[in-house]
Amino acid sequence: MKPIYCFLFFFVLLTSCEEVVTLPSPASDHYLVVEANLTNQNTAQQIILSRSQDYFDQSTSPKITGAQVTVSDTLGNQFKFVEKVAQSGIYEWEPSVQHPTIGKVGTSFKLNVKWQNETLTAKAKMNRVPPIDSILYQYDEATGRQGANDGPKNGYDAQFYARDFRGAGDCYRVKTYRNGVLFNDPINLTLVYDAGFQKGAMTDGLMFILPIRRSISPSLYVDKDKIRVEIWSISEDQFNFYSQARLELNNAGLFSRPAANIPTNIKNTNPASKLQGTGWFGVSAVSSFETVIDPKKARTGLK
Repeated sequence: MKPIYCFLFFFVLLTSCEEVVTLPSPASDHYLVVEANLTNQNTAQQIILSRSQDYFDQSTSPKITGAQVTVSDTLGNQFKFVEKVAQSGIYEWEPSVQHPTIGKVGTSFKLNVKWQNETLTAKAKMNRVPPIDSILYQYDEATGRQGANDGPKNGYDAQFYARDFRGAGDCYRVKTYRNGVLFNDPINLTLVYDAGFQKGAMTDGLMFILPIRRSISPSLYVDKDKIRVEIWSISEDQFNFYSQARLELNNAGLFSRPAANIPTNIKNTNPASKLQGTGWFGVSAVSSFETVIDPKKARTGLK
């Protein structure tokens, strides 16, 4: 019985010593946060403005209201973003007959935000994006695959096909929707450098590699599911921004790293001001492809 008593003694000792410890953290500088990913699609474009918070603050981020938000391009056009709903912090631009989209590939843009006697700016260029050739799928079982507990046990594993342009340095983000709902967990943030995952992978001008093509299937699809895949062109700087953001979003657990600031292209025109910017201003060309799962059209032996 002695080993049992020893085990019970140490168990009680360890559990009785548990205590929640709140570590002090420096107060936030309350940056102005910009969320702006504009596209060449014929839809309303949004820019969201808010304030950053202290590290352990779990409340809703305060919105920046009453700002003057404009985007101009190198062709002399200016697009005014209006806060459609008062106090929302969401600023929108609507397409018109004169401007059905906000711009074309190769055009450079400048964001200008004026708020409380402060002016913040950012620049971005709309880069090229390759077309999606097709989406194919085959019957599969979820056993042993990632996401097996979150979706159907049997269904269809899909992949898309697209080829990178020749000329190193093209960067993209891949977005996937199932029945109109975006796969939006941190693990679903699929970033592409040329046709691979990172710079220097020697994938320029190739078909997107298999893990990227299959990233559109975080779980299996079933009959009549609608799949929509989009490729968004992004700059190399935005690729680095997303990469760092993904690291921080997944930075948890026993062996987590110290938190680090994420890069930004938002700058205050007055460097000495206490109000500085964070977030990202980006403009993307978008290509897309949709399909609906039909068991009769399923393939076999996809690689």
